[in-house]
Amino acid sequence: MNVVNSRTPAPNRQTQIDPVGYLIGDVSRMIRTVYDRRVEPLGLTRAQWRVMTRLNRLENCTQTELATDLEIEKPTLGKLIERLEAKGWVERHPDAKDARSKIVCLTPVAQPVLQEMRSEAERVVAGIFAGVSAEDAAHLHGMLDHIKGNLAAMLEEPQSVEA
Repeated sequence: MNVVNSRTPAPNRQTQIDPVGYLIGDVSRMIRTVYDRRVEPLGLTRAQWRVMTRLNRLENCTQTELATDLEIEKPTLGKLIERLEAKGWVERHPDAKDARSKIVCLTPVAQPVLQEMRSEAERVVAGIFAGVSAEDAAHLHGMLDHIKGNLAAMLEEPQSVEA
């Protein structure tokens, strides 16, 4: 009986390119799943904690900007904001620059929740890097930051369509 090791690429596969993308995707998904489980007792879904985290970074922004930043549709974001408003964690205010827009912001009531989210995130990161030297962690961070820069530059390139 042949047992296939899931860590070994199939024959004729690119061994350097393929697994890196999958590995980064798997690690990213697993981090989100671990964090989801940690913040669920706070009454947060993944979509909700993503909105709150992004609002915390951006401070105040329009719903359109937030939807674009989160890469979700505006109606989907509207429903998420309604749920967060019901908990008292976010508010919407008219945009002084554009009467058609709403500014979304976190409320003071959200601050203890954000602090707990931050604490959980720190515990998750500590667990992720358990057994990894500070030097290796810094090296990984630098490499990923460089790769992110490369990808950002690629996103700025004009699209070309090959016939």
